[in-house]
Amino acid sequence: MEKATLIRFSDVSYRYESDNETPLPLALKNINIDIKKGEFVAILGHNGSGKSTLAKLANAILMPESGKIYVNGMDTSDESLEYEIRQTVGVVFQNPDNQIVATIVEEDVAFGPENLGIEPSEIRKRVDEALKAVGMYEYRFHEPHKLSGGQKQRVAIAGIMAMRTDCIILDEPTAMLDPKGRKEVMAAMRKLNKELGIAVVLITHYMEEAVAADRVIVMDSGRIVLDGAPRDVFSNEEIIEKAGLELPESAKLALLLRRSGVNLPSGILTAEEFIEAFKFSVSGGAAK
Repeated sequence: MEKATLIRFSDVSYRYESDNETPLPLALKNINIDIKKGEFVAILGHNGSGKSTLAKLANAILMPESGKIYVNGMDTSDESLEYEIRQTVGVVFQNPDNQIVATIVEEDVAFGPENLGIEPSEIRKRVDEALKAVGMYEYRFHEPHKLSGGQKQRVAIAGIMAMRTDCIILDEPTAMLDPKGRKEVMAAMRKLNKELGIAVVLITHYMEEAVAADRVIVMDSGRIVLDGAPRDVFSNEEIIEKAGLELPESAKLALLLRRSGVNLPSGILTAEEFIEAFKFSVSGGAAK
Protein backbone atom coordinates (compact mmCIF):
# COMPACT_ATOMS: atom_id res chain seq x y z
CA MET A 1 0.00 0.00 0.00
CA GLU A 2 1.44 3.36 -1.07
CA LYS A 3 2.13 5.88 1.68
CA ALA A 4 0.22 9.17 1.69
CA THR A 5 1.99 12.37 0.67
CA LEU A 6 3.06 14.56 3.59
CA ILE A 7 4.98 17.37 1.83
CA ARG A 8 4.48 18.36 -1.80
CA PHE A 9 6.60 20.83 -3.77
CA SER A 10 4.82 21.84 -6.98
CA ASP A 11 6.89 23.86 -9.52
CA VAL A 12 8.65 25.70 -6.68
CA SER A 13 11.26 28.37 -7.34
CA TYR A 14 12.93 30.62 -4.79
CA ARG A 15 15.28 33.61 -4.97
CA TYR A 16 16.98 35.32 -2.02
CA GLU A 17 16.78 39.10 -1.82
CA SER A 18 19.72 41.01 -3.18
CA ASP A 19 21.54 43.82 -1.35
CA ASN A 20 21.52 45.88 -4.55
CA GLU A 21 19.32 46.32 -7.63
CA THR A 22 20.79 43.29 -9.40
CA PRO A 23 18.63 40.25 -8.60
CA LEU A 24 20.38 37.13 -7.37
CA PRO A 25 20.05 33.92 -9.41
CA LEU A 26 17.33 31.47 -8.39
CA ALA A 27 18.33 29.32 -5.42
CA LEU A 28 15.69 26.73 -6.39
CA LYS A 29 14.38 26.15 -9.90
CA ASN A 30 11.03 24.47 -10.60
CA ILE A 31 11.27 21.85 -7.86
CA ASN A 32 8.71 19.03 -7.94
CA ILE A 33 8.96 16.43 -5.15
CA ASP A 34 6.67 14.53 -2.82
CA ILE A 35 7.79 13.38 0.63
CA LYS A 36 5.64 10.51 1.92
CA LYS A 37 4.51 9.86 5.48
CA GLY A 38 6.99 7.64 7.33
CA GLU A 39 9.66 7.99 4.64
CA PHE A 40 13.39 8.41 5.38
CA VAL A 41 14.84 10.72 2.73
CA ALA A 42 18.44 11.95 2.47
CA ILE A 43 19.13 15.13 0.50
CA LEU A 44 22.65 15.62 -0.86
CA GLY A 45 24.35 18.48 -2.64
CA HIS A 46 27.39 20.73 -2.41
CA ASN A 47 27.20 24.13 -0.69
CA GLY A 48 24.79 26.43 -2.51
CA SER A 49 22.89 23.61 -4.20
CA GLY A 50 19.62 24.57 -2.50
CA LYS A 51 19.34 21.94 0.26
CA SER A 52 18.84 24.30 3.21
CA THR A 53 16.48 26.50 1.20
CA LEU A 54 14.34 23.43 0.57
CA ALA A 55 14.19 22.73 4.33
CA LYS A 56 13.14 26.28 5.20
CA LEU A 57 10.44 26.30 2.53
CA ALA A 58 8.99 23.00 3.81
CA ASN A 59 8.60 24.52 7.27
CA ALA A 60 7.14 27.86 6.06
CA ILE A 61 10.24 29.76 7.28
CA LEU A 62 10.57 30.94 3.67
CA MET A 63 7.87 31.42 1.02
CA PRO A 64 8.38 30.41 -2.63
CA GLU A 65 8.78 33.02 -5.36
CA SER A 66 6.60 30.84 -7.55
CA GLY A 67 4.85 27.48 -7.23
CA LYS A 68 3.17 25.95 -4.20
CA ILE A 69 4.18 23.88 -1.17
CA TYR A 70 1.62 21.78 0.68
CA VAL A 71 2.12 20.18 4.10
CA ASN A 72 -0.57 17.60 4.78
CA GLY A 73 -2.65 19.47 2.23
CA MET A 74 -2.04 22.86 3.91
CA ASP A 75 -0.74 25.67 1.68
CA THR A 76 2.40 27.10 3.36
CA SER A 77 1.60 30.56 1.97
CA ASP A 78 -1.52 30.70 4.19
CA GLU A 79 -0.26 32.59 7.27
CA SER A 80 -3.20 31.39 9.37
CA LEU A 81 -1.87 27.82 9.06
CA GLU A 82 1.72 28.63 10.12
CA TYR A 83 1.50 27.05 13.61
CA GLU A 84 -0.27 23.96 12.31
CA ILE A 85 2.33 23.53 9.56
CA ARG A 86 5.19 23.81 12.08
CA GLN A 87 3.46 21.29 14.32
CA THR A 88 3.51 18.92 11.34
CA VAL A 89 7.05 19.59 10.10
CA GLY A 90 9.85 20.45 12.55
CA VAL A 91 13.37 21.54 11.58
CA VAL A 92 16.59 20.78 13.48
CA PHE A 93 19.51 22.93 12.37
CA GLN A 94 23.26 22.33 12.25
CA ASN A 95 24.21 23.99 15.54
CA PRO A 96 22.18 22.65 18.51
CA ASP A 97 23.34 25.58 20.69
CA ASN A 98 21.17 27.86 18.55
CA GLN A 99 18.05 25.85 19.42
CA ILE A 100 18.57 25.32 23.15
CA VAL A 101 16.65 27.93 25.14
CA ALA A 102 16.44 26.60 28.72
CA THR A 103 18.93 25.83 31.50
CA ILE A 104 17.60 22.31 32.19
CA VAL A 105 17.17 19.58 29.54
CA GLU A 106 13.55 18.71 30.28
CA GLU A 107 12.56 22.39 30.36
CA ASP A 108 14.13 22.87 26.96
CA VAL A 109 12.17 19.94 25.50
CA ALA A 110 8.96 21.33 27.06
CA PHE A 111 9.45 24.78 25.50
CA GLY A 112 7.75 24.00 22.16
CA PRO A 113 4.63 22.30 23.59
CA GLU A 114 4.26 25.08 26.18
CA ASN A 115 4.18 27.67 23.41
CA LEU A 116 1.48 25.64 21.68
CA GLY A 117 -0.66 25.91 24.83
CA ILE A 118 -0.61 22.18 25.57
CA GLU A 119 -1.92 21.08 28.97
CA PRO A 120 0.84 20.58 31.63
CA SER A 121 0.03 16.87 32.19
CA GLU A 122 0.24 16.23 28.45
CA ILE A 123 3.52 18.18 28.23
CA ARG A 124 4.98 16.03 31.02
CA LYS A 125 4.04 12.88 29.10
CA ARG A 126 5.41 14.18 25.79
CA VAL A 127 8.72 15.35 27.29
CA ASP A 128 9.34 11.97 28.96
CA GLU A 129 8.44 10.03 25.80
CA ALA A 130 10.61 12.23 23.57
CA LEU A 131 13.65 12.04 25.85
CA LYS A 132 13.30 8.26 26.11
CA ALA A 133 13.00 7.97 22.32
CA VAL A 134 16.34 9.73 21.76
CA GLY A 135 18.07 8.04 24.70
CA MET A 136 18.36 11.20 26.83
CA TYR A 137 15.85 10.54 29.62
CA GLU A 138 18.56 9.99 32.25
CA TYR A 139 19.91 13.47 31.45
CA ARG A 140 16.55 15.24 31.94
CA PHE A 141 17.78 17.27 34.94
CA HIS A 142 21.17 18.12 33.42
CA GLU A 143 22.27 21.52 32.13
CA PRO A 144 22.30 21.43 28.29
CA HIS A 145 25.51 23.47 27.96
CA LYS A 146 27.41 20.73 29.81
CA LEU A 147 26.37 18.01 27.35
CA SER A 148 28.41 16.76 24.40
CA GLY A 149 27.55 17.92 20.85
CA GLY A 150 25.75 14.67 20.03
CA GLN A 151 23.75 14.82 23.27
CA LYS A 152 22.75 18.46 22.62
CA GLN A 153 21.57 17.55 19.14
CA ARG A 154 19.48 14.69 20.53
CA VAL A 155 17.89 17.14 23.00
CA ALA A 156 17.07 19.46 20.06
CA ILE A 157 15.46 16.51 18.25
CA ALA A 158 13.46 15.62 21.38
CA GLY A 159 12.19 19.21 21.48
CA ILE A 160 10.79 18.84 17.97
CA MET A 161 9.38 15.41 18.81
CA ALA A 162 7.53 16.75 21.86
CA MET A 163 5.55 18.96 19.49
CA ARG A 164 4.32 15.70 17.90
CA THR A 165 5.48 16.48 14.39
CA ASP A 166 4.82 14.00 11.59
CA CYS A 167 8.13 14.91 9.98
CA ILE A 168 11.55 16.04 11.21
CA ILE A 169 13.86 17.82 8.77
CA LEU A 170 17.48 17.80 9.89
CA ASP A 171 19.72 20.35 8.18
CA GLU A 172 23.25 18.89 8.43
CA PRO A 173 22.69 17.91 12.09
CA THR A 174 25.99 16.03 12.37
CA ALA A 175 28.26 18.54 10.61
CA MET A 176 29.67 19.91 13.88
CA LEU A 177 29.90 16.55 15.66
CA ASP A 178 32.67 14.02 16.16
CA PRO A 179 32.17 10.43 14.86
CA LYS A 180 30.64 9.31 18.18
CA GLY A 181 28.15 12.19 18.14
CA ARG A 182 27.25 11.49 14.50
CA LYS A 183 26.61 7.85 15.35
CA GLU A 184 24.35 8.80 18.30
CA VAL A 185 22.24 11.19 16.22
CA MET A 186 21.89 8.75 13.30
CA ALA A 187 20.82 5.96 15.67
CA ALA A 188 18.17 8.26 17.16
CA MET A 189 16.92 9.16 13.66
CA ARG A 190 16.62 5.54 12.56
CA LYS A 191 14.74 4.69 15.74
CA LEU A 192 12.25 7.54 15.30
CA ASN A 193 11.66 6.58 11.70
CA LYS A 194 11.42 2.80 12.01
CA GLU A 195 9.77 2.47 15.43
CA LEU A 196 7.59 5.60 15.60
CA GLY A 197 6.88 6.09 11.89
CA ILE A 198 8.10 9.71 11.86
CA ALA A 199 9.14 10.90 8.41
CA VAL A 200 12.80 11.98 8.40
CA VAL A 201 14.38 14.30 5.85
CA LEU A 202 18.14 14.32 6.42
CA ILE A 203 20.20 17.01 4.70
CA THR A 204 23.79 15.84 4.87
CA HIS A 205 27.15 15.90 3.14
CA TYR A 206 28.14 12.52 4.60
CA MET A 207 27.53 9.88 1.94
CA GLU A 208 27.55 7.06 4.51
CA GLU A 209 24.59 8.70 6.28
CA ALA A 210 22.65 8.87 3.02
CA VAL A 211 23.14 5.14 2.44
CA ALA A 212 20.91 4.44 5.48
CA ALA A 213 17.94 6.29 3.92
CA ASP A 214 15.05 4.77 1.96
CA ARG A 215 15.49 7.39 -0.73
CA VAL A 216 18.23 9.80 -1.82
CA ILE A 217 17.71 13.13 -3.57
CA VAL A 218 20.74 14.82 -5.14
CA MET A 219 20.63 18.57 -5.80
CA ASP A 220 22.87 20.67 -8.00
CA SER A 221 22.52 24.41 -8.72
CA GLY A 222 18.96 24.57 -7.39
CA ARG A 223 17.69 21.56 -9.32
CA ILE A 224 17.06 17.91 -8.51
CA VAL A 225 19.40 15.79 -10.62
CA LEU A 226 18.83 12.36 -9.03
CA ASP A 227 16.01 10.89 -6.95
CA GLY A 228 15.66 7.23 -6.03
CA ALA A 229 16.81 4.35 -3.83
CA PRO A 230 20.41 4.75 -2.57
CA ARG A 231 21.70 1.85 -4.67
CA ASP A 232 20.20 3.32 -7.85
CA VAL A 233 21.33 6.88 -7.11
CA PHE A 234 24.93 5.97 -6.28
CA SER A 235 25.24 3.87 -9.43
CA ASN A 236 25.16 7.16 -11.39
CA GLU A 237 28.83 7.92 -10.80
CA GLU A 238 29.09 10.61 -13.49
CA ILE A 239 26.11 12.65 -12.26
CA ILE A 240 27.30 12.34 -8.63
CA GLU A 241 30.74 13.62 -9.64
CA LYS A 242 29.26 16.43 -11.77
CA ALA A 243 27.20 17.53 -8.73
CA GLY A 244 30.46 17.99 -6.81
CA LEU A 245 29.92 14.94 -4.58
CA GLU A 246 31.76 11.70 -3.96
CA LEU A 247 30.51 8.15 -3.70
CA PRO A 248 30.33 6.45 -0.28
CA GLU A 249 33.81 5.14 0.63
CA SER A 250 32.98 1.47 -0.01
CA ALA A 251 31.33 2.28 -3.37
CA LYS A 252 34.32 4.44 -4.36
CA LEU A 253 36.82 1.68 -3.50
CA ALA A 254 34.77 -0.93 -5.38
CA LEU A 255 34.63 1.33 -8.44
CA LEU A 256 38.40 1.88 -8.40
CA LEU A 257 39.02 -1.87 -8.13
CA ARG A 258 36.55 -2.62 -10.94
CA ARG A 259 38.38 -0.13 -13.16
CA SER A 260 41.62 -1.94 -12.27
CA GLY A 261 40.15 -5.22 -13.46
CA VAL A 262 38.96 -6.73 -10.16
CA ASN A 263 35.76 -8.70 -10.67
CA LEU A 264 33.36 -6.85 -8.32
CA PRO A 265 29.63 -6.20 -8.81
CA SER A 266 28.18 -2.69 -9.13
CA GLY A 267 25.85 -1.36 -6.45
CA ILE A 268 28.15 -1.92 -3.45
CA LEU A 269 27.36 0.69 -0.77
CA THR A 270 28.49 -0.53 2.65
CA ALA A 271 31.71 -1.92 4.12
CA GLU A 272 29.94 -5.24 4.80
CA GLU A 273 28.83 -5.54 1.17
CA PHE A 274 32.33 -4.70 -0.04
CA ILE A 275 33.97 -7.33 2.19
CA GLU A 276 31.54 -10.04 1.07
CA ALA A 277 31.90 -9.16 -2.61
CA PHE A 278 35.70 -8.97 -2.39
CA LYS A 279 35.91 -12.35 -0.62
CA PHE A 280 33.69 -13.86 -3.31
CA SER A 281 35.81 -12.32 -6.06
CA VAL A 282 39.18 -13.50 -4.75
CA SER A 283 37.81 -16.99 -4.15
CA GLY A 284 37.06 -17.21 -7.87
CA GLY A 285 33.37 -16.21 -7.90
CA ALA A 286 31.87 -14.18 -10.68
CA ALA A 287 30.56 -10.63 -10.27
CA LYS A 288 26.81 -10.24 -10.48
